[in-house]
Amino acid sequence: MTTDRSPEDVLGQLTADLGGSLGTVLTGLGIRCGLWEALAGAGPLSAAEVARRAGIVEPYAREWLRAQAAGGYLDYHPATDRFTLPEPVAVALLQAPGGALVDACLSMFASMGAGFAEFEQAFRAGRGYGWDRRDATYWQGTDGLTRAMLPPAVLAGAVERLPGIADRLLAGGRVADVGCGYGAPTIMLAQAFPAAQVTGFDYHDASVAAARKAAAEAGVGPRVGFEVAAAAELPGGGYDLITFVDSLHDLGDPVGALTRARGALAPGGAVLLVEPPGADGVTGNLTPVGRMFYAVSTLVCTPNALSQGSSALGTLAGPARLTETARAAGFGTVRPVETDAPMNLMLELRD
Repeated sequence: MTTDRSPEDVLGQLTADLGGSLGTVLTGLGIRCGLWEALAGAGPLSAAEVARRAGIVEPYAREWLRAQAAGGYLDYHPATDRFTLPEPVAVALLQAPGGALVDACLSMFASMGAGFAEFEQAFRAGRGYGWDRRDATYWQGTDGLTRAMLPPAVLAGAVERLPGIADRLLAGGRVADVGCGYGAPTIMLAQAFPAAQVTGFDYHDASVAAARKAAAEAGVGPRVGFEVAAAAELPGGGYDLITFVDSLHDLGDPVGALTRARGALAPGGAVLLVEPPGADGVTGNLTPVGRMFYAVSTLVCTPNALSQGSSALGTLAGPARLTETARAAGFGTVRPVETDAPMNLMLELRD
């Protein structure tokens, strides 16, 4: 219990938090400068050896290595003054999505730090702070975060678990990806279902322009379209599948967006909601992962929602509140979609 701690205990926690925050920056720096790769599979190395392998100067390598050892990511051998990268850490950073997550967040941190004074003013005044107030460094970081948290196979696998939908898309069905950002999920869907007509929609014109470029680079440009449109004003209709990939909680009128999506579905079509894996109550989210998502909600998602309207689901809305929101939009069926993705909660919505 927090009431059982002394002020010194709290100060210790604050210091640990500061070390962790700064440590994340150092971890990302190591990814970008090749330090983790220099250590991987090499056994015990001195600071001088790591510096040579990574192509940096020894003083930088020395202090970076000591910081990572203090953080528990490296093993330190005092008798030889060498450092070893344990295999689980190497896998998490260089093979699993851990490294990509850190690198993406590093870009977001840099942008948020530069604009923090402006955000603080909006926070104090109760104003929203929309996606358009961020910069390209932030948007690129968010795109990287999306790619790290939602591999293509996971998204395609979720669609395949929606009865009848994959068959429609393989036969040339239509897909709308609402809140597409830089277009990563839209492109993933086009690659998984090459006969489908896939269109991404976002209210932010700079993101739409970047998504078009990404689609061309991925070789799916002719089969994928992107349009500037608000979620509650989704153009067209007859969609076999409509996706909201980590976007519903960013909207100022989530009920309105889902109501419009319901009206734009083809008969028998479905909506796929992809959201962070929140529990239904606050207590269930009082975990390290919950702390991260609540921070993201405070700094990013809720400000964006308030810039568009008065509703703000929060990043960890949880299945019950998401279900309530879907039912308020008129959906009769709300069903969890089982996946192997621990960083995603997925729901299928149908009439």
